[in-house]
Amino acid sequence: MTASIPIQFPNQFRGMFQRVESTYRPLLVDALKKVHEAPIPTELRPFFDHVTVESPQPSFMLIPLMFLAAAEASGGITPRHIEALPAMLLSMEVTAIADDTVDRTPMRSGRMSFPRRFGEASATPFTGALLMLMAQHARRCPPEFGDALLQYVLRIFSMFLWERQNTYPEQATFEHWLSQRYAATGVATAFAIDSALALNGRAPLPTSVVDRFSYIFQDVDDLVGLLERRDEQGENDDLQMGIVTRPLLLSIGQRPELGTLVEQLWKEYRPLHSASLMEFQQQHAEICDRTRFLHDRLRQAMLEIGVPAAARCMLEDLRVCLEETPASIRPFLRELTLSIIDRLHRCEDPELNRILEECFREEPRDEAALSAQGPTPAREPRTICVYCSSSGIVEPAWFELAAALGTEIARRGDRLVFGGGNTGLMGAVAHATREHGGEVISVIPEVMRGTPYVFEQSTELIATRDLRGRKAAMEMRADAFVVLPGGFGTLDEALEIIASKQLHMHRKPIVFVNAKGFWEPLTALFEHLFKERFASAQHHRHIYHLAEDLAGVFAYLDTYVPPPFPAKWF
Repeated sequence: MTASIPIQFPNQFRGMFQRVESTYRPLLVDALKKVHEAPIPTELRPFFDHVTVESPQPSFMLIPLMFLAAAEASGGITPRHIEALPAMLLSMEVTAIADDTVDRTPMRSGRMSFPRRFGEASATPFTGALLMLMAQHARRCPPEFGDALLQYVLRIFSMFLWERQNTYPEQATFEHWLSQRYAATGVATAFAIDSALALNGRAPLPTSVVDRFSYIFQDVDDLVGLLERRDEQGENDDLQMGIVTRPLLLSIGQRPELGTLVEQLWKEYRPLHSASLMEFQQQHAEICDRTRFLHDRLRQAMLEIGVPAAARCMLEDLRVCLEETPASIRPFLRELTLSIIDRLHRCEDPELNRILEECFREEPRDEAALSAQGPTPAREPRTICVYCSSSGIVEPAWFELAAALGTEIARRGDRLVFGGGNTGLMGAVAHATREHGGEVISVIPEVMRGTPYVFEQSTELIATRDLRGRKAAMEMRADAFVVLPGGFGTLDEALEIIASKQLHMHRKPIVFVNAKGFWEPLTALFEHLFKERFASAQHHRHIYHLAEDLAGVFAYLDTYVPPPFPAKWF
């Protein structure tokens, strides 16, 4: 039915969400085509098209993006994940309509919300119709996903009902109200991540991890709404809608008299609880005007007290979240969480950014503890991504260098992630890592599966849709990048990882092994870029490092501290 489907990605988010766009876009387009082409009753068509065809950005798009990213990080995006995407996209549209009906949201993603355009009375039968369409797609999904989908819809709709009946709460219930708000966010995020893990045969995230991640996810959204005045863009204001947020609760905790002001404000709004949508629109505007001074006093207190206090809580939430995440999936969850926190940088609040800079720093090394433990430091194993040549006709010295790198990775208890090839320097580094007891994660495009060019002794094999997907999967699993000598493919991988670091999409170390001066012509080109001001010498020289030998590589990795990232460099 639809020849081309333009999808607008959530451009407020960088990091992971920006990095995966080119890889995931085709998957989402294919899934949307299946949604659009599904046979539906004629009476439903104009409403269905408004939601799924005319909207440039699918609702709650971060959820399917998280689903795909979790799949890629836990073994690869499989046909089972792709089969689940249409039902997941429909479930997000159902969620959006229910959410907008409960919250009486006027705008969503720059467009009039469904209840506001067609009325609350139309939202009810349309939601039922969408649920049935979702169920039809779910019948074609793997049973693990179908069960997760049904549980998600049941729980999230139950929570929407609770929220609708408990807006403008009394102060004694504020903490419980906020815990319910976090729980609803947790239902959605657990659905996205755990269902992806289940389809790869992996265990779900620990509950404590889901909880802390949900605190961060919800707090970021609430802080953005407060700092960017989304009410002035046609969206809801949490204070005016009777919604408890962490900035509000923390502000009251430091200045208890603010609780009295909240009660005075919400007392004015409580009669709207049972009003029709038309009555709500008219009376809500009148109350907003009447209580503007009271509202602005509370908002100012939240900006001064609640925002920095919530940011400090975020630091602890991040620490616990990552500490309790299983090591195999920790790099993914770290990148995901930091990509969400990074959204706050766009708010351009200096105090907030100063506090949150802690999130992007590596934990300091405890030198006394390391000394007491002897020469081998007790630390989490790193996953080191190695970019290098697959050519088998280069000088023997390069093979020896690659084998020595693989040996050292294994000796240190680290893991290797690489492009999965069995030839050239790729094969040499992988064989040496395995021969010395190290783990090897091979990432290959699907077309390589079953060919003699794949390294067979991998401890984990990830097959991606194409070469772009391979690069994305390697980057996601890596804690550090080491670049051995190579050709055009190696250059492509190395330059992309440098460019993505320049764009604040990751903060991981990048090291070129400059044995025999191999990379000096490339660094001369970099210096030319700096001289001609196509790149910033001040800000970009430190995003990569040259090491003359392997000792220099690991000395840099062992002492690496992410450099400060300016908001802008030009």
